[in-house]
Amino acid sequence: MARLLEVSRSGCYQHVKRGAATTLTPRRQRRADLAVKILDVHADSGHTYGSPRITGELRGRGEVVNHETVAEIMAGIGIEGISPRTFKVRTTVVGPAASFPPDLVCRVFDQGRPDAVWTTDFTYSTCGEGDMF
Repeated sequence: MARLLEVSRSGCYQHVKRGAATTLTPRRQRRADLAVKILDVHADSGHTYGSPRITGELRGRGEVVNHETVAEIMAGIGIEGISPRTFKVRTTVVGPAASFPPDLVCRVFDQGRPDAVWTTDFTYSTCGEGDMF
């Protein structure tokens, strides 16, 4: 069978041995316990906490755990936190009844051809002696 599958004989026996193991190793038992605790904290947070906050909560409960371990377990059981956007895109929609201030300098920007009118912000101009304003 090992020749047919093109694997080593020892690798085949190792695979069978790992599959037949019904008892959890101490490491697997610890991870299973952590998974239950992580699910508990995640549910208490309303399914919003991510791995950094869950790690802090577990440490607050007296658990010695690394944030990378918590992140790995969370990814393994398929849960994640909600990361709110820090920047919300807002656009201005001009209302049809909006009023605009009068154009007191009679600016006409549309001259019928491109590159005919240039504008600048005068507050940043210099006169050679330093800033004007």
